[in-house]
Amino acid sequence: MAQQTSDSERPARIPHRFHSMEYVAKWAHDVGNPVRESVFHHILAQLVLLDDESPHIVELASGPGILAEFLLERLPNATYEGMDYSEPMLTLARERTERFGERVHLHQVDLRDDDWPRAARRRPQALISMQALHDVGDEPEHEAIYAAAKQLIHSPGLFLNADLVRQSGKGPTRIPLSRHLAMLSAAGFDDVESSLKIGAYACIKGIADDVR
Repeated sequence: MAQQTSDSERPARIPHRFHSMEYVAKWAHDVGNPVRESVFHHILAQLVLLDDESPHIVELASGPGILAEFLLERLPNATYEGMDYSEPMLTLARERTERFGERVHLHQVDLRDDDWPRAARRRPQALISMQALHDVGDEPEHEAIYAAAKQLIHSPGLFLNADLVRQSGKGPTRIPLSRHLAMLSAAGFDDVESSLKIGAYACIKGIADDVR
């Protein structure tokens, strides 16, 4: 895993002003679009395929709780943990998911720290992320997150990172799909694939199954 570094030593990988409530509220209001909604439905379909009536889900860089609300409404027996670096994001997520009570727990976590998995209350059947990890860093950060995710997920379980990927060399902190798949395989996931490509998004999927 990547060695821990202080905030002053870390590269500036979070270009948004996610510590500003005003900025975060506007971002959350403006982020929706039909393609993103299609990705939400795809994530839901992958969770249904787990064939688990009460999956425990952990979302990385979970933001203002938009995906959490979408999933918890449609999976009434699911439980959920969200991890995010931004307190304003977590504040909005608490407001959005308050009605789900003890089914939801939120944690302020920096995914660039090696010990982020310790925040999880229990091992999930599914670990997901949506349009977020490209803001955490480039390949070294993704390699560390993918390796930690493999150790955290309850076997057999699902990892799904739905994110913006680099196309035609564009996007300074976006990674080509082929590299995502290679890094997920190197982390020890099975059945690695892109389960959906739509617009600028790709869904990078792997199965954590220690008995294979």
